[in-house]
Amino acid sequence: MIFRVFLLLCLFGHFEAQANTNSVLTLYNDWQNSSLFSTQDLPKKQLQHFVKRAQQLCKEQADNANACALSGMIQSFYASQVSDLEGLKVAKRARDDLQHALGLDPQVFNGDAYAELALLYHKTPGWPFSFGSQVMAERLLNKALEVDPHGLMSNLRCGEIWFDQKHYVQAQKCFQAAFAALPEGVQQSRLDFQLLQARQMLAKMH
Repeated sequence: MIFRVFLLLCLFGHFEAQANTNSVLTLYNDWQNSSLFSTQDLPKKQLQHFVKRAQQLCKEQADNANACALSGMIQSFYASQVSDLEGLKVAKRARDDLQHALGLDPQVFNGDAYAELALLYHKTPGWPFSFGSQVMAERLLNKALEVDPHGLMSNLRCGEIWFDQKHYVQAQKCFQAAFAALPEGVQQSRLDFQLLQARQMLAKMH
């Protein structure tokens, strides 16, 4: 329960009171409980259900940065789980929703939206196939860490991207910052898989 509260504070630390906030939080909770920080992939139909909910929420609350950022994050995850052609199509929509959210509030999700957008630019092929760009990925990473240098998810994403680029010194610093952001003595089950991946990448650097 403590860790659940911790995550919500991290991701919605500056969540301003506004109409329909509960619907965004409900979707976030449903998504987290089903797949976020999980070792198990969701069935495609269940993933599609979340994508449709997220897209509809962003459409209905186009002036709500949290709604559209969450939509982008969910679609980004979906894009990583499906075939290349479908994944590229969804990745573009994820990018658009994240960019829209950041245009409304550059600090939405305390830097995590920037980090997720950076990961999209990092993982997606570049021109002429798609919009991928390592230059843009690094720029967005810097923005994420400017918002919150000690952000847990931002530093995990940072470490992953730098590791893929073989910039091991930077990757190590980001992973260490992520581990430092974890509260001591708190249940970490929902982050176990991502933390395990980070530790495996750290081990490969030695």
